[in-house]
Amino acid sequence: MGKIEKIGNLILWGLQGFLVFLLIFQSRFALPLTGIGHLHPLILHLPIGFGVLLLALFGIKKQLLSFEVLAESLLLLTAIFSTMTAIFGLFLAKEGGYETSALDWHQWSGVAVSFVYFVWVLARRNLLVGAALGFIALIFAGHTGASITHGEDYLRFGSKEVEITAETVVFNDIVQPILKAKCESCHNDQKTKGALKMNSIANLMKGGKHGAIWKAGDALNSHLIQRIKLPMNAKEHMPPLGKAQLTPDEITILTLWVKEGASFEQKLGQYSLDFQKLVQPAALTTSSKEYDFSAASESEIASVNTPYCTVYPIAYESPALQADFYVAAKFDPKTLSDLTQVSEQLVGLQLSKMPMSNESLGLLSKFVNLEKLNLNFTSIDDAGLPQLAGLNHLEQLSISGTKIGLSGISKLLPKLPALKEIHVWNTGLSAANLAGLQKQFPKIKFDAGYLPKEETLQINPPILVNENLILRPNEKLNFKHTLRDVVFRYTVNDSIPDSLSLLKTSGPVAINQFTKVRILATKPGWLASKPIDMRVYKSNFIPARIDLLSSSDPKYPAAGAASLMDFILGAREVKGVSNYSWLGFKETDLDAVATFAKPAPIHGITLSYLEKTDSDVFPPVKVEVWAGDSPDKMKLVTSVKPLQPKEKNGYSPRGINIPIAGAPAKYYRVKAERLKRLPAFVDNKGKGAWLRVDELLFY
Repeated sequence: MGKIEKIGNLILWGLQGFLVFLLIFQSRFALPLTGIGHLHPLILHLPIGFGVLLLALFGIKKQLLSFEVLAESLLLLTAIFSTMTAIFGLFLAKEGGYETSALDWHQWSGVAVSFVYFVWVLARRNLLVGAALGFIALIFAGHTGASITHGEDYLRFGSKEVEITAETVVFNDIVQPILKAKCESCHNDQKTKGALKMNSIANLMKGGKHGAIWKAGDALNSHLIQRIKLPMNAKEHMPPLGKAQLTPDEITILTLWVKEGASFEQKLGQYSLDFQKLVQPAALTTSSKEYDFSAASESEIASVNTPYCTVYPIAYESPALQADFYVAAKFDPKTLSDLTQVSEQLVGLQLSKMPMSNESLGLLSKFVNLEKLNLNFTSIDDAGLPQLAGLNHLEQLSISGTKIGLSGISKLLPKLPALKEIHVWNTGLSAANLAGLQKQFPKIKFDAGYLPKEETLQINPPILVNENLILRPNEKLNFKHTLRDVVFRYTVNDSIPDSLSLLKTSGPVAINQFTKVRILATKPGWLASKPIDMRVYKSNFIPARIDLLSSSDPKYPAAGAASLMDFILGAREVKGVSNYSWLGFKETDLDAVATFAKPAPIHGITLSYLEKTDSDVFPPVKVEVWAGDSPDKMKLVTSVKPLQPKEKNGYSPRGINIPIAGAPAKYYRVKAERLKRLPAFVDNKGKGAWLRVDELLFY
C-alpha cells in the first residue's frame, strides 16, 4: 500500500467515524458554522461522477494495463467524497424546512452509499459487485434527494403548450404553472421552507409561518408580492439568489391576480382588460426556449455577481442568463465590462436608470446573444445608437425616457433583424414620427404609452423615494415621477390637494414634525393624479439613550427602551406570530427618560402609538413631559390629553405632537398613562386597556 493510499484510508476512517458519531448524536448537536450544510449540494456531484466512472472502467478493463490500481483509487475517492456528502447532508438537515419522512429516506440512502463504498474499500475484492451496488445506492439516494429539491414529479419528459382562451381558468393554467416553476421546489411536501407548501390550493390557503401569503384584492400588503418585489440582493427576496427568477411579466401576472381577487375559479374573460392584454398565449406555455450554447460555470456566474448587479438563469436548468443592475449611485462600468465572462450566455440586460452614456454602449456589442435590453431613463441619445447595430438576436429594446429621436431610430432599426418590440414612450418621437415608423417597419410593435390627443388623461400618482417615513435630522420627504416637468401639490392639514393647492414642489418637501401628508402629481395637459396619503415623522434631535423606568408587558417587549429610538415603525400583527415591534403596557404606564449628550433646544416631542379598539388597544389618556439638567431635578413642562375614540376601529397607527416651551434641557421624561377602564362600546368594558408605543421623537 502506497503512502498516498495510506493517507486516503486514514481520511476515510476518520470521516466514517465522524459520520457514525453524528448519526448517534444528531438530535443533540448544533451547527458549528451557519450555512455549513450548503456544502452538501456543492460536493454531491463528485461521488456520483466517481461512482459512474468506476463502473464504466469495467467496460474497458482489458485495454487498461493498471486497471486494479486505477479502480481501487477511484473506489477510495468515491468512498471519501460520498462520506463527506453524507456528513454535510446531516448538517443541512439541521437547518430545517424539510418533510420528515422524505428526509429520512434520503438521509439513510445517502449513508448507505457511503457505507457500501467503505466496506468495499476494506474488502478489496469483487470490485465489480461493489461498484454495481454503490451505483444502485447512488441512483436511489439521488432520486430521493431530487424529490426533496424539485418535488416528486421532477422527472418530466417533453413539454405541453397551454391554449389560452377566455374560458381558461386563470389559476390552473396561468398562475399555478408560475408557482410550480419558480416556487414549488422550496415549498412542497418534502421541503417546506418557512413552513409553507405551495403544491396545492389547500396548502396555499393555509399559508406559512408568517400567516397568509396574500391578501385578496390588496397586492401591496400581500406577503408573496412584497417578497418577489424586494431587491435581488435582499435576504428575504424570493426566489432566493441562485434559483430561477420570476420574469417581469410573471411578477405582473401574480400582482394583478392578487389585486383582482386571487380567485381559484375565475376565468380569463372575467378579468380586467389590462390582465387579459398581459396574458399572451405565446408567453404562457410550460415549455421554455431552447439554447444551443453551453451554460456558464457556477464560478463564472458567482464572479460577475455583485451587491448591485445580479446575474441569474432565466429559467430552471437554462444556460441563458439575465443581468439586472441596481442603485444608480453604485453603478460601475467595470461591472458591465466583467459581464463579458458570460457574454455568450447573457440574453437579458436591465440597465434602467443607470448612468449609461453613449460611450458605455460600446460594451453591449460584445453580448452577441442579447434578446432583451432595457435602457429606459438613461443618458443615451441618437449619437450612441449605432453601437447597438449587430445585436442580431435582440427582440425587445426599451429606450423610454431618453433623448432618442427619429434620426437615431430610423437608422438603427434596419440593423436589428430580430427586433419585435420597442418601448419609446416619453422620448423625442412624436405621434407622427411613430406612425411613419410603424408603416416603415410593420413587423415591429412600437409601445409609446399613452399619448394625450383630444382626450385628457389622468397622470400617475407620485412615487415616494424615502424608504423610511421617520425622517432624521436634515432629511426631507422626496418624491419622483416617471414623466418630466411634473409638479407635486400637497397638503399637511388633512384637506384634499388639487392642481391649484398653494403648497407645491418639484423636489423635496421639508417636514418639521409628525404630519399627515397628502400629495398628488400635476402636469399641463393632464388631469391631476389621485392623491396618496402617508404619515410622516420627523426627528431633529436624537438622544444618546432612552431608559425605561416602568416595565413593559412580557407579551410585547419589543427591543426594550431601544425600540423607542430605533426609527422602525410598529408593524401589523400576523396571527400566530409574535410581534416585537410594539412596546406594550397592560398593568403599568409608560415612563421613559431620554438623555442627551448636551442640552437640546427641543420644541416638541412626538409619541407614536397604536389605536386598535377591537383589540382593546387605546391611546394614552394623558401624556406628561418633564425636563431638566439633572435626572433628579426635572420639572413638569407640559401635559396633554389625546382624543379618545368613540367607536370600534381596526389597526390605526397614530402620532401626537406635544409642543414644549422653555430652556434647552439635557433630560426629558415622558409619562404616558394608559386607559384604566374600557368604554362600553368594546367587549371587555370595564377592564384595563393596552397601551402600545413604538417611537419617541424630538423635534
